[in-house]
Amino acid sequence: MFTMLDLLVVVCMGIAALTLLSLCLMFFLKNKLAKRICLYVVSVIAMYMSGVGIYIGLFGWFPGQAAVGVAMMALAIGAVVLDIFSRGDDKRQLIARIAGSVALIVGFANAVLF
Repeated sequence: MFTMLDLLVVVCMGIAALTLLSLCLMFFLKNKLAKRICLYVVSVIAMYMSGVGIYIGLFGWFPGQAAVGVAMMALAIGAVVLDIFSRGDDKRQLIARIAGSVALIVGFANAVLF
């Protein structure tokens, strides 16, 4: 029988698998539309994980964790804005994908590991 801690581990592993899948698809797909969709998925997951880090940091009296969460939320939003305004420039889209990836990885580590 599942306890609440077991359910939390299952949800965490599901989010980790979704994170890894979306990151791999974002960099290895050839279709530009699919890459943009993967970037938006990565950014939404990064914003969610950053929100979890902010919530833990503010209500757990960890201001450093809350600050990292806010920074990663801003980075994820910045990645989406950069992708929207890139106008087909491949270099800017690559920078947006890298920024989204960093926001997701650091936000996930901030929310789950620290």
